This record gives sequence, structure tokens and C-alpha cells, in this order.
Amino acid sequence: MNEQQHPQTILLNRFQFCHVIDRNTGNQTLHEGPKRVQLESHEEVGAIQDKVRVFDAEFVVVLNPFDSGKNDICEGEREVRIGLCVFSLRPGEKLEADAGGKFVRKEFVLTDDEALLLRAEKDVPNPLKPEETLVAGTEILLKGPRHFIPHKDIKIKEQRKSFSLGEKEGLYVQNDDSGVIRIVKGPTDFFLDANESFWEKELTDEEEQALGFAEQHLDESGDKETSRVLSATPRERINLFDAVVVELEYNEAICIYDNDKVRVEFGPQTIFFAPNERPKVLFISGGVPVRSNVLRLAKLSLGPDFIRDQLVVRTKDNATLTLEVTYRWRFEVDEDNAVKLFALKDFVGFSAQTISSIIREEAAKHSFEVFHSQAAELVKQAVFCKTDKKVFEENGLVIFGVDVESITPEDPEIKKKLADAIKTNVDIYTRRVQEEAQLESERRLIDGRVKNEEARKRLIELEIANERKQAVERAKIDSATTLEHSHAEAKAIRVKAAAEREAEEKRLQAIAKALDSDGGKLFIELERARVLKDTDKVVVPTDSQLRLFLNESEK
Repeated sequence: MNEQQHPQTILLNRFQFCHVIDRNTGNQTLHEGPKRVQLESHEEVGAIQDKVRVFDAEFVVVLNPFDSGKNDICEGEREVRIGLCVFSLRPGEKLEADAGGKFVRKEFVLTDDEALLLRAEKDVPNPLKPEETLVAGTEILLKGPRHFIPHKDIKIKEQRKSFSLGEKEGLYVQNDDSGVIRIVKGPTDFFLDANESFWEKELTDEEEQALGFAEQHLDESGDKETSRVLSATPRERINLFDAVVVELEYNEAICIYDNDKVRVEFGPQTIFFAPNERPKVLFISGGVPVRSNVLRLAKLSLGPDFIRDQLVVRTKDNATLTLEVTYRWRFEVDEDNAVKLFALKDFVGFSAQTISSIIREEAAKHSFEVFHSQAAELVKQAVFCKTDKKVFEENGLVIFGVDVESITPEDPEIKKKLADAIKTNVDIYTRRVQEEAQLESERRLIDGRVKNEEARKRLIELEIANERKQAVERAKIDSATTLEHSHAEAKAIRVKAAAEREAEEKRLQAIAKALDSDGGKLFIELERARVLKDTDKVVVPTDSQLRLFLNESEK
């Protein structure tokens, strides 16, 4: 607010306005700048205010807006003014503030995961379908993406975000008009409709523990290790309207009921509980010895698995023994009557008690010595009765193995004597094992020496064979060398003889050619005369011929 510069004069700039009150009549007059206002003696000025400036993508809500037709304000009415605009408030007009106390508001910019819940206070055009009318009192959900400035008669009840659900997530949603409850399963992005709200599904403490939403509280003597398979892994359920989702592994089953409707589901699969469905809870015994009501479970393992128990038996001669026994079990499923699997709320306790009674009866038939030495075989015969399994028809449980892990006398004197006997047997056995080990060591030493001699013999034989092979190879190499040398000499002799023969042939051919000429013929006559001269008498037939053999083939 700017201070007045003169008691009777008010100077307004272009962005200011004020209301002047006539004290005589009570009327108020709007004065907008830029302007100089001269006040009369009966007039006074209210606060000098800044004009309301609304920019683009902004809006304001004016209460008691001025109606130019009536030349007066409309009390109780609302008017939405959208930017760009600058205006002064007339006397009686007010600006409506939002939840944050702001008068000028930004328009709503909704993304694809945002929505507005709108309520029509009067009959107005439907924001989703402008050609239709939204009846007063109707609520609608306006989803993005879009820009939105609300109508004056539309109230924004709340701004909502979509819920992103994973593959194994869900929500319970109730229709406020009909009361019908449905489950929304992921994966999806989900908006609550205008007439919907979340419905909270409450579970009992036993159900939460059985399904794994809460930790099971075992007593101080509880054997958590023994019940490692049957107990569910605790995990958090954040909201009560989150769907109850159970992961069934292979060879697991769960019984679900809704009033009189009962169904049994088998794994592997993901189970979404309908709004009114509940799990059947089994109260299972556990620990060693087996104690009742140790665990609560909804998912039933079909086995195979085992139960460990500890029981006290009395023999025919009144000797008291403590047995630790392990039972191997599994379920045989009747597909036509699968709900029979859940007929007994404590199949572990029931089966353990039944088998314990059988073992006690069997122990009472034998003396201490017999039962102690043959406990494993006697227990198996008593439980299985010449078969390989014991079947509980009540729920299809099958015991297919019984092992006696330990047997301990309760009487301290018998226990001490038994311990001494066991110690003596252990000492004897230990000495025997040591002797056998020493003999085995000596035998292995002798065997090692024999093997060493055999290896040495084979090595010598290999060395001799190697030397013989080397000598043969050398002889082969010398023979090949000599043969190759002989072949070379023979080839050289043949080449030399051929060359000499060829030279001789050429010489004789030259002589024959020379003798065939005129000079040669004269030479032949002279030689003939010389020969005849040296001969006393030579008779030469008239048909005699002188032959000169030029080569071997003419002889």
C-alpha cells in the first residue's frame, strides 16, 4: 500500500486502484489509475491496492462478481477469469485463495499419470464431452495429458496419481455406488475412478504368519532349524488394500476358501486372493522332540521331506531308552479330492504321535539287549508291517523311511556300562584298523618294489631294443649308401663304354669313307700288292671280296 501524498488528494498510478467511501450514504466508488482523486470532506479512502494481473496459463476465481446488467455484485456467486487480463476489484468483490493461500493460480497441466477428481456443484458442461451436461452432484475423473482450467461451478476434490503395478502386484478397489469389490492385477498403470475407493482387506494374526506377512513367534525352546522348510519367509505388506499375493513353488499347495467355496491350488504359479477369500491355516508341530502348535502355515509342501523326533521307550525288562528318530514323508495327491491334503491341521504331530505309539509297543516286546542291538530293523518292521511305506488315509501322508539316529539308555549305570563297552569296541576296532593299515602299508611297499623292478626290467629291455634298432638302421643306411655308390660307378662305366664305342664307330666310319674314295681305292691296291709280295703264293679267287667290318652288327 502506498501512503497518501496529501490529506485530500490521492494519486494512483496505472497499476493501482482504490475504493472511496461516502460517509453520508455508505456507498463505495471504484477509482482506477492512472488518476488523481480529490476527496470531499465526507469521503474517505480505503486501502490502495494493486490491480489483479493474470498472465497467460493462469486464472483467478472472483467471489461476488460484479454484474453489469444489474449494476451490482452477485453475492454468493463465483467467476473464473482467465489470463491475459488486468482488472480492479469492485466494491464487494473478493479473490478466492487456493489451499496454498495463492489468489492467482496456474492452470492444471496433467501428465499421462495424473488426473483430477471433479465434482459438479451445478449443472455444467461436461469437461470430457462439452456437448453433454454434467448433472449437479456428479463426480468425474479427468485424466491427462491435458491443460485444464475448472469451470466456476466445478469443484476440484483432489488431484490423483496413477498406481503402477508390477507383474505380481494387485490392489483391492470398491465401487462406492454398488459396494462391489474387485481386484486390479498388474502389470498395469491404474487410476481410481471417480466412484471408486480402496478397500482394505484385513487378515488375522495367524493368517499373516501363515502367509509370511508377519514373523512367526516360536517359543524359546522352538527349533527354528527343524522347521526351516515349513515356515514361510517373512515379508512386508505395506497397505491393507494391497492384494494378498502368494507365490507357490513347485510341489507346493494352498487351500483357499470363500464361505462354502473351497479350492486347492498347486504350484508353480502366482495366486491372487479374491477380496473375500481366505487361506486355510495349519497349526503344525515342530522341534525335537515334536511339540504342538509351533508353526502356522498356509502353503503346504508335498515333500519329500523329513520329521525328526525324540521319544522315550521301555523294553520288556523295564530298561528305559531315549530314541532319536527321523521319518521321511511325502504326500500322495488325490486329484479328485485334493482338499483332503488339508484335512488334518497338524499332520506332523498326528503322524509323529502315531508312529511313536507303534515304536513304544514294539520296544515293550523285546529285551534291552535285543532292542538295543536291532532297533533300526525292529522299528522299520513295526512301522511298515512288511510293506515299504505307511499311508495315512486321513490326508494322504506317506511315511516311506524310518531311521533310528541314536539310542541312549536312561539308566546311568547301564549308560556307563554301554559307554565302556562302546569305548572298548572302539579301541579294539581302532587297533584292528591300525594293524590293517600297517599291513596295507607294508603290502603297498612290497608291491611298489616289485613294480619298480618290473619297470627297471622293461627299461633295460627297451634300451637293448633301442640299440639293436639303431644298429639295424645304421646297417640299412650303409647298405643304401654302398648300393647307391655301386649304381653310380656302373652308370659311369656304361657312360664311358658308350662314349668309347661311339668314338670308335666314328673313327671306322671315317676310315670307310676315306677308303671308298679314289685315293682309298689306290691305297687298298697298294696294300694288296704289298701283301701279295710278301706271300709265296696266294690264290685269290676271282669272286673274292675284301670286307671291312665297321661295327659289331656287321660281323
